[in-house]
Amino acid sequence: MAIGILIVCFTSPKPQISQTQDWFGVEDRKIPIALGDFNNDNQLDIIIAQRENKTIRIFLGYGNGAFPTKPTISITSSSLSYSIAVGDFNNDSWLDFAVANYNDNNIGIFLGYGNGSFANENTHSTGSSRPLSLWIYDLNNDKKLDIVVVNNGTNTIGILLGTGNGDFTKQMTFSTGFDSLPRAVVVGDFNGDTRPDIAVANFGTNTIGVFLGYGNANFSNQIVSLTVGHPVSLAFGDLNDDTRLDIVVANYDSNIQILLGNGNGAFTSEATYTTDFGSHPSSVVMCDFNKDGRLDIIVTNTGTNNLGLFLGREDGNFKNQRIYPINNGALQRVDTGDLNNDTWIDVVVAIDSSYNVGVFLGGPDKNLFNIKTYSTGGLSNPYSVAVGDFNNDTRLDVVVVNYGKDEIGVFLGQGNGNFDARKTYSTGSYSRPGSIAIGDFNSDNRLDAVVVNFGTNELGIFLGDGDGSFTDQKTYSTGWNSQPKSVAVGDLNSDNQFDIVVANVGTDNLGIFFGYGDGSFTDQKTYSTGLSSQPTSIVMGDLNNDTHLDIAVANSGSNTLGIFLGHDNGSFSDQIEYPTGSSSTPNAISIGDFNGDNRLDVVVVNSGTNNLGIFLGNTDGSFSNQTEYPTGERPRPNSITVGDLNNDTKLDLIVANYNDNNIGVLLGKGDGSFSTQTSYSTGWDSFPISVALGDFNSDNRLDIVVVLYFYFSIGIFIGYYDWPFTAPVMYSSGSLLTPFALAVADFDNDNQLDLVATDYNDGSLVIYQNFVNGTFPNSKLYSTGYITGLYSIAVGDFNNDLQVDAVVVNYDSDNIIFFLGYGNGSFGSVISYTTGLESGPCSVVVGDFNNDNRLDIVNANNRDNSIVLFLHYGFGASTNKKIYSTASDKPLRSSAYGDFNKDSLLDMVIANYESFTITVLLGDGNGGFSNQTTYSTGFGSYPFSVAVGDFNSDGWIDIVVANTLTFNIGIFLGTSNGSFSEQTIYPTGPDSKPTTVVVGDFNNDSRLDIVVTNYGGYSIGVFLGNGDGTFSNQTEYSTGYYSWPWGITIGDFNNDDRLDVVVSNQYGYSIGVFLGNRNGSFSNQIEYPTGENSLPIGIAVGDFNNDNRMDIVVANYGSDNVGVFFGTGNGMFLTQVTYSTGYVSGPYWVTVGDFNKDDQLDIAVTLSLSDKLAICFGDRNGTFSSPTTFGTGTSTYPWHLIAADFNHDNWLDVAIVFGNVGP
Repeated sequence: MAIGILIVCFTSPKPQISQTQDWFGVEDRKIPIALGDFNNDNQLDIIIAQRENKTIRIFLGYGNGAFPTKPTISITSSSLSYSIAVGDFNNDSWLDFAVANYNDNNIGIFLGYGNGSFANENTHSTGSSRPLSLWIYDLNNDKKLDIVVVNNGTNTIGILLGTGNGDFTKQMTFSTGFDSLPRAVVVGDFNGDTRPDIAVANFGTNTIGVFLGYGNANFSNQIVSLTVGHPVSLAFGDLNDDTRLDIVVANYDSNIQILLGNGNGAFTSEATYTTDFGSHPSSVVMCDFNKDGRLDIIVTNTGTNNLGLFLGREDGNFKNQRIYPINNGALQRVDTGDLNNDTWIDVVVAIDSSYNVGVFLGGPDKNLFNIKTYSTGGLSNPYSVAVGDFNNDTRLDVVVVNYGKDEIGVFLGQGNGNFDARKTYSTGSYSRPGSIAIGDFNSDNRLDAVVVNFGTNELGIFLGDGDGSFTDQKTYSTGWNSQPKSVAVGDLNSDNQFDIVVANVGTDNLGIFFGYGDGSFTDQKTYSTGLSSQPTSIVMGDLNNDTHLDIAVANSGSNTLGIFLGHDNGSFSDQIEYPTGSSSTPNAISIGDFNGDNRLDVVVVNSGTNNLGIFLGNTDGSFSNQTEYPTGERPRPNSITVGDLNNDTKLDLIVANYNDNNIGVLLGKGDGSFSTQTSYSTGWDSFPISVALGDFNSDNRLDIVVVLYFYFSIGIFIGYYDWPFTAPVMYSSGSLLTPFALAVADFDNDNQLDLVATDYNDGSLVIYQNFVNGTFPNSKLYSTGYITGLYSIAVGDFNNDLQVDAVVVNYDSDNIIFFLGYGNGSFGSVISYTTGLESGPCSVVVGDFNNDNRLDIVNANNRDNSIVLFLHYGFGASTNKKIYSTASDKPLRSSAYGDFNKDSLLDMVIANYESFTITVLLGDGNGGFSNQTTYSTGFGSYPFSVAVGDFNSDGWIDIVVANTLTFNIGIFLGTSNGSFSEQTIYPTGPDSKPTTVVVGDFNNDSRLDIVVTNYGGYSIGVFLGNGDGTFSNQTEYSTGYYSWPWGITIGDFNNDDRLDVVVSNQYGYSIGVFLGNRNGSFSNQIEYPTGENSLPIGIAVGDFNNDNRMDIVVANYGSDNVGVFFGTGNGMFLTQVTYSTGYVSGPYWVTVGDFNKDDQLDIAVTLSLSDKLAICFGDRNGTFSSPTTFGTGTSTYPWHLIAADFNHDNWLDVAIVFGNVGP
């Protein structure tokens, strides 16, 4: 990297990155890049080293941020160059450069002539070293530049001292350690002695190595600091204003890590920030991009093809990543400098796969957004959206058309950018509604809605009641096979009543319905748009300034814009057509005055040619030829809206790019032209299909609502003046493969909740802790000694040491495994107990079942259809196991406990999955059970989960069950003798497949409420209790498309005295946290990854590290571990720490408790594939021991478990539900 660039970054005014992105070709791949003034014109130039054709190319800058489209100068190099650095090597005041020639094992020197040309290459051998990265600096204070090189092949760094005439001495090497595989190097004064030191990123050993300099080009041995995931690039600066240099590390495992300098050459890991799953950052730089006096970070995310910006905060921390998408290639390297002499720092990036260099010009534009999503319901396939105040509270609301569910959904705005849960209204079976518009159709000063029903060839009118509700739909025919696609409203005949226009794609015409002002309309009158024209989208406006509304239509079949000029009687002239381009397929349209001439202009979305077409209007209603603006290479733009996003009084364009999963913003210049599109992600595979605008939080700034077709949700982008749209917060565990279950507790006694997750496929637990600034910088992995099968997890203090422990179940190895926590976030040895041969443990719950003040464990075995109760007598002593049959030869799924008959003895209820029943077992006080009673949940119901609570405030415990395949929850009210009423059901929605249910008071009204995971609906459902045993209808919150939520539990994660919810998203490979509001509603989901293919299932919470903050533990079925997420006390969690439950163990369910009476919570988890119960004993610091396992019997398949003192001995016992009958 050039010294000149460092000077620019740290001494020039510190700017902000721009919305402007320009590209120019370099015709090859794998591009190292640097900046410098190579022709002495005081303008920064770009130099790139192209590996595949052994060419160095220079783009001489024009000084305005622009560069020639082809390189100004090309130089042949001797080898494949992997790095390039710039400096004056021969003290002639002209910049020279060096390249690292990887294949030829040498460094090439090119001496500059000061005019942009260079002498032939002179090489210096580095031995058989594979040089990979370079840094230029005067290491021995002789006023001559030296070279530091990273030798990836020999695990060393090399130093070549400069002679001052362009030559260099033979390389001196310093070891970076066996298998360190160094990747990047920087030079700075890391111990404050004014002598240059060297820091190197060791990819292979996950470390940063620091070599302290003596000022004479000699260095100390390496001082090592750990990283969290294969470091590939480094940058440094003083991040916390303590005059000590800090380091930011780009880790290939999709995060950046902040290392704060201690002033002695050592570093402390301060925080880790996700760069998004699969992003694989490759390069990082620091500068002050927004001129606030604080260093910011830019990272190139090669895996996700974007730039990530982390803006610095006053406290030295950073905001979450803001994304700048790159649509035409994978980023490799990044550099910074003021390319256009405007005092704002600009960014230049090398693009790996599209043969381009990209320039992002910095500037002061700050009109940006933040995204929230709201579920439109499982399989709803939302299609279009409109905005209006439907309940007359002066707050904007949103109405969305759900094509897949034949309905419209209304989200009432709260005025702060948040929305209430949706209310839906049917458009009729197989109606397939498409487009929607709003207006007051019956003159009652209340907004109504009109929707076109593509499937039934009609339009539907919904009259508003003024409180946000609507009447049933009234329909009008649009003609046989008309297939109406778009609708617009306005007063076409000057009678002060709203009329309706529809675009009938099937019959190639426009249909006009004149309004009577009472909510009714005339029959349709049609105007042809031409044979095979296929009109797709319409808009109305006065296009010729005659005070009469005209119509503009996008004809997707004929590739034209059609104009119908209106008359005062509501009739129209024949269509005038304007071509939009061959195969352009225009499918959306909007209007606005784009050039400030008081004439309406038109913008069309050309989905076939991936651009926007601008038609500037003339006074007579005619238009100029189309001017095109690209939206990307393959975005398939789908919808357009117009508004002033940045409050500059100039109209901007917002487009939904369906294939690229983003919205594009083109800022208007006020003269009819627009800036290059800036794209903002709507989420992977979200497929945005419709956009609209409104000020949803009453801040006088326009916000954006976008319909996310495959997320079954709408996304709200809230406008603010800071930086671009935020991306979802994700936390990677690095090695975690298949998270399956999750629990939360304070494992390290820092009064912040941590997370523990099981990894199903590698048999380990992962603990996430030390939350800082919205991230989990620390994670720890603990093996259970088994390869797979961790299924469920629970936490508790199993050894009475006052530290939180964990227990997991291993489905594959038929055991339960205990991890004993130390109270510092780490765990000790693994203790395992068999759950029986072929028992298949799948779920675990902890509790004191025998009143001995010791945590016991109940485990559910899937394969032998049984539960196993582990009564706790202290670890090191014997632990009893008792198996109870449920008189069913069908798999069991879940269990819960409580005193159902008020005899002060714990009883149990079990969900019998394939028997369509629940079984109640009454406790006998010695850890056993006597009578059992079975209750039907309905034929074909497949009950999956049970929970208990007093729902009708009569002092008796009631039961709720999740009935998976009848798509409901069932309530059984308890009576005085431990018996229960017949089931009362509440629907969870079509195809919702409710899976796991828990109980809590979410709105602080002293009445118990219910929350359930809807596995098939990709949501959680909340039922607020009325206190009499009845409940409100379900309110849904999205967990993300294809997330398949499974386990769920509750806790106060942000210390606001309101219950929050955490859910395990099995195929989202994550846990999701929903923070509770005062009224029983919840925030949108915050996701934390549990690892690729982790398949998290069971989840539990507890304070594992004694910091008075709730932590989470999850059983990761797919990666054979439990994962612990440590809480920070503000609703956020640190990165997952995992504990292995054993290879093919299948951890299924998890619970927590103090099983060894050490006053620390331990984790109990069912190992469904290894037929075991596993206990991870907790320590005071939030760590857990390796699992102690207990066999449940061969092929017993332990699934669910609970822990309680069943025999009143003050030790926690465990009851397990088995999926198969044991021996």
